[in-house]
Amino acid sequence: MSDCNQFTILERVAELSKHDILPITGNEPHLFPELKNSLLRKFLKILQLIICHVELGQKILKNKSKDAIFIHGFSTEFLILTYICSLFHSKNIYLLTHHNIQQAAQNSIFKFLFKIYHRLGYKFIVNETSSMLKNAGIDERECDKHVSLLHPVVGLDTSEPIARSEAARQIAADRLDRKKIGVVGKMRRGKQFNKTIDLLLKLQDKFNFLLTIGTDDVSVFSNMASERVKVVDTSTKDNYLAVLALCDLVVLNYEESKYLYRCSGVAADAIGARTYVVCPNFPMMSNQLNYPDRVGILYNNESDLERAIAQALQLAPAAENAAFERHYQERSIEHLVQVLERDIQSRIEPN
Repeated sequence: MSDCNQFTILERVAELSKHDILPITGNEPHLFPELKNSLLRKFLKILQLIICHVELGQKILKNKSKDAIFIHGFSTEFLILTYICSLFHSKNIYLLTHHNIQQAAQNSIFKFLFKIYHRLGYKFIVNETSSMLKNAGIDERECDKHVSLLHPVVGLDTSEPIARSEAARQIAADRLDRKKIGVVGKMRRGKQFNKTIDLLLKLQDKFNFLLTIGTDDVSVFSNMASERVKVVDTSTKDNYLAVLALCDLVVLNYEESKYLYRCSGVAADAIGARTYVVCPNFPMMSNQLNYPDRVGILYNNESDLERAIAQALQLAPAAENAAFERHYQERSIEHLVQVLERDIQSRIEPN
């Protein structure tokens, strides 16, 4: 699940479930936003996270009779405050992991905390497979005590008109009728936007494609716009989905230190728009692209990217590939509901 829609999906799961489920998210206050001093800002960040996790504990305490409480947006190092402020309540608490496993795999303190939370009785919801928790310090034999949840994919309804910017319309009307390869999404640390664009520019002559850059900050790339490169503002959802749908494939080149144990929201959205994905061969993204059927190509390192793009361009036209339907079915919100309901029921009525 992309970070921006994880909570919305949990809310939808709660609505559809027969169980009484409460999704809650960490609401971090923004204290004294006018302050510019970096040291004070770091102190306030810590204070904001403390307030956020104390509030989570209070919400749990108030709603502990629910069949399940889903927590989205927690910080591993501050979750102990939530446990204390909920008066040590954990038996019906499900923690949706996002960046947390990646952190624990790289930091012994975070790994130790994961082990503690596991022993305290929290249940982790892990995208794709809970076996990834072994990288967060949990014994491999106990990983299946937690919940594996496939990253959801929602098929884009192409029967509905999609609002498009002028740049997006130019992509659709490319007079040379070239394949369109996109670098799309918000510019964040670890996504290596500029590096990916440089790599694709070197391959443009060989594969003759229209490089499509879609991001929320087009000013960085405005000087690149040409017959060979289209730059689109995807800060609105309509434009973002339109650009994904117009591309034949999107290329992700995420940094291993930030994304080795994470899924990609952009990949999920691209698959939903019936667009192939080329991305690093990281374990969770690999499952995301290949289960229940292949909807993209993995590459092992940047020198392998040319091979991956060549393979992706040879895949069957996406409109004719039933693999996308299988993804929509297996990774639907309705299927997520079934998985979570089984786990909740097993806890309410243990064998």
